[in-house]
Amino acid sequence: MTDPGLPPIVVRKLTLSGFRNFSKATLTPGPRLNVVTGDNGQGKTSLLEALYFVATTRSFRSDRLSNLVQRGASETWVRAEIAEAGHAHEQCSALAGTQRRVTLDGKKPERLVDYAQRTPVVVFHPGDLELVSGGASLRRRLLDRAALFVDPAGYEHRARYERAVKGRLRLLEERGERAAELDPYELIAAEEGARYQLARKRAAEAVLRELTPAFARLAHASLTLSAQYKLGGSVDPAEFLSELRARRVRDRVRRSTSFGPERDDVELSIDEKAARSHASQGQQRILTLSLKLSELECIAVARGAPPVLLLDDVSSELDPQRTGAVYELLRSSRSQVFVTTTRRELFPTFAEHAAERMDFVVEAGSLRVV
Repeated sequence: MTDPGLPPIVVRKLTLSGFRNFSKATLTPGPRLNVVTGDNGQGKTSLLEALYFVATTRSFRSDRLSNLVQRGASETWVRAEIAEAGHAHEQCSALAGTQRRVTLDGKKPERLVDYAQRTPVVVFHPGDLELVSGGASLRRRLLDRAALFVDPAGYEHRARYERAVKGRLRLLEERGERAAELDPYELIAAEEGARYQLARKRAAEAVLRELTPAFARLAHASLTLSAQYKLGGSVDPAEFLSELRARRVRDRVRRSTSFGPERDDVELSIDEKAARSHASQGQQRILTLSLKLSELECIAVARGAPPVLLLDDVSSELDPQRTGAVYELLRSSRSQVFVTTTRRELFPTFAEHAAERMDFVVEAGSLRVV
């Protein structure tokens, strides 16, 4: 559980240009709860996406960053003023064509990872239901987001591992499993992969440690949760190398690597039944939100500050009791929260936090304070 004394990271001001359906917009949020209301298709989610983009340089809705640029615009940029523990800094993320530019306090960071670690943010949106119902790749992405903070030194081995694996697969396809050049590629892949695998393992342990209490806060008391991390590779370089060599024929035929972090998974069960195939949509939604809160908690502990929390349409498809549990969670959260909804009345103002709340309405790409 996050130390209640940790000061949260707070977005003081957000300015954006040419982003989705926003030509220009400025958001001055409250330090605790920010409720963004509007009809569907008006830009509520895009506003959260802009917050995510300026913090991570990525989108939670699309792998194609070009989709972020407003139609007819040549570029988009988002700038944020952010406070942490009494200190302020500015981040800016811009996109023109395929060129991505980022600055920290007006200067280009030495590495993109330095930028991504500066302002941690966790988002929940309807597409995240696939964390439970879909394939393992989304669960691996969650672990990687956690690993960036839980074990940043280990996470940095990811890029070198992926380059080595890509070269190995290319050689297998072009030269076959007896190619002498495979040895150095596999040696690099084993060394880098084992260290990256350790970062994944540490991240999985941190996330799953927080998952049970998070699920207990949100789910019906009668439901029991089981979660298990399945290691796809090894944290031992020697074992990793041995497996790569033994699987050359299999990997050449399959055109993919059958041993390594890309085979990791987190198996989730509710009442001893696989959540992916047997949980109801409401249960899957609660479990997904629990996973996101676990991500937030483990990053908060590792980073030493509660991340910004973005909740897109969090109240849909929950029964009144579970919706009440979500409200109570927002009430007790240390994070600055941004939540979207079509019904503002679903989010009552808590008297003790009234001065820290802001309400906004989005309509056709325009933003105003309520």
